[in-house]
Amino acid sequence: MVNGILDIETASRLRRFYFRSQSRVRGRKAGIHKSLYKGISPDFLEYKEYNRGDELRQVDWRLYGRHDRLYVKKFEDEVNLAWCILVDSSASMGYGEGGSQKLRYAERLAATLAYLLLRQGDSVGAGSFSGKDLSLIPPRAGNSYITPLLNKLETLTPSGGTALAEPLLKALEVFKQDASFVIVSDLLTDESEIEKALQLLKAAKKEAVIFHVLHEDEIDFGFRGPLEFLDMESEEKVIVDTDAVRDGYRKRIREFTERLKLLCHEYESRYVLSPTSRPVEEPLIEIADK
Repeated sequence: MVNGILDIETASRLRRFYFRSQSRVRGRKAGIHKSLYKGISPDFLEYKEYNRGDELRQVDWRLYGRHDRLYVKKFEDEVNLAWCILVDSSASMGYGEGGSQKLRYAERLAATLAYLLLRQGDSVGAGSFSGKDLSLIPPRAGNSYITPLLNKLETLTPSGGTALAEPLLKALEVFKQDASFVIVSDLLTDESEIEKALQLLKAAKKEAVIFHVLHEDEIDFGFRGPLEFLDMESEEKVIVDTDAVRDGYRKRIREFTERLKLLCHEYESRYVLSPTSRPVEEPLIEIADK
């Protein structure tokens, strides 16, 4: 582990994958951001490990001779694809214990993705939202930027309500350039609020991925007998006969996730259901180019 939320072993298993913005390469040659290598500036930025799709003419063969690994040169004008990763830190994200807590899972997912995006040469900004508030650090490139990103993500605490549209509007003001958005949330808010956020992304011509993080209890509802439930955002309490409502609940949660999937598709965003029981790498593989 690095900083408690980034598992290098997990990230290493994903090294053969890369993450590409479809809108950035539409109508251009195949390969990870390949068009960005045209018109290379003389401003050398850094080396990065060779990935499938990188141009062989940028390989530094002297480094290969010394390290027996392929590295390519990156230049300042190549690192111009930005990603904005937003993690929901509302009170409801505090459900669960240890690593299965929704917020802890969301942090690990976001940290792993940020690490991989920086490694492939993109710039990354990240932050959290709760209620109408947004806390965000701006996008930068370079492998060394992973430390402030991890520090930002690791300090999140669940509080407040779930809102999407207003925090997203603030983030769009920061990411005015070409950028892809990643939202990691339990989406426990009005569906009209979710649709408004998706409308904002489409209107701004931003490609987006929505990771829908739910605890296994929220999907399977494996409780037994009458229990008192607490709404973690409104603090309202209610006693429920779990055996009596289980089947109906499971049907409604299936319908809910299916509606969200269709809604995301309607607004040209990708939806990935991400239960906390699922290994972090699996949702990421769903959005990766093989």
